[in-house]
Amino acid sequence: MDEGLIARADANYFGAWAAIVATMPEGETRERAGVLITCSGLPVTIFNIAFVTRPLADPDAALRDAAAFFDERKLPFVVRVREGVDPASEAAAERMGMVAGGLLPSMILSPMKEPPPVPAGLEIRTAADIAGLRDHAAVVADAFGFPLQLAEQVLTERLLTLTDTELYVGYVDGRPVASSAMFAVHRTAGVYNVGCVGTHRRKGYGEAMTWHAVRCGGSMGCIMSSLQASEMGAPVYTRMGYETPAHYKTFHRPGSE
Repeated sequence: MDEGLIARADANYFGAWAAIVATMPEGETRERAGVLITCSGLPVTIFNIAFVTRPLADPDAALRDAAAFFDERKLPFVVRVREGVDPASEAAAERMGMVAGGLLPSMILSPMKEPPPVPAGLEIRTAADIAGLRDHAAVVADAFGFPLQLAEQVLTERLLTLTDTELYVGYVDGRPVASSAMFAVHRTAGVYNVGCVGTHRRKGYGEAMTWHAVRCGGSMGCIMSSLQASEMGAPVYTRMGYETPAHYKTFHRPGSE
C-alpha cells in the first residue's frame, strides 16, 4: 500500500487522540523531538500515550523525557510506535524496562466505498447535544467494559464543539445500542468508538455504525478511511474492505497493562 496513505492514517490517529485528550479537564498534549505526548490526567494506562511519530535523533533521551513527564504526574502510560517507523525507539523502550504488548492493527479503506443499507430497526443519529453524548458514552462504557463514570470523563461536553469530529449513536426501539465516532483530518475519515452493547451484538450494528462514519467522512471531503482495530473488530473491517498495511507496537511498564 502507498506509504502516503499509511502516513495519513498515522496523522489522523495522532490528531484525533490529541484532540480528544485536549477536551478532558486534566488533559495535556505536548510534542517534542518526534514524541507526541497525550496525557488524559486519568490514572488509566491506555489513556496516556507517548506516540513516536518519526525516527528520533536520540531515542533514549526522548523516551526518558516522556517517562519523566508522566512520572511527575504519577500516571501510568504506554509508548506506541508503528512498526518500521523507528526500530531504535523500540530498542530504547526495552532498555527502559518496558515490555511490548500485542500489536494494534492500523487499517485503511481506500478508495472509499458506497455503504450498504442500514439494518432494519436501527436508527443512527448524530450526538449533537448532552443527551446524545450521554447515550454515546453509555454504549462505549458497555461495549468496552469501562465504568460509565470513566467513559463520561473521557467523552466530555467539549467534544461537541470540535468542528472535525462527530459522534454517532445507533438506536433500536428508542434505546441506545451502538456507537461510532468520526474524526476528519488530512482528508481521512478516522473511525473511532465503534461498539455495541452486549445484548445487541452479532446483528451487524457495529458494521453499520462504521459505514455511517465512512459515509459522513465522505460527505466532508475525505478520500480514505482509517481505524485501529480490536481483535473482535478486525475480521469485520476486513470483510468491509479495510486492509492492514501496518501495526502499532505498544510498550508498557510491567504490571501497568
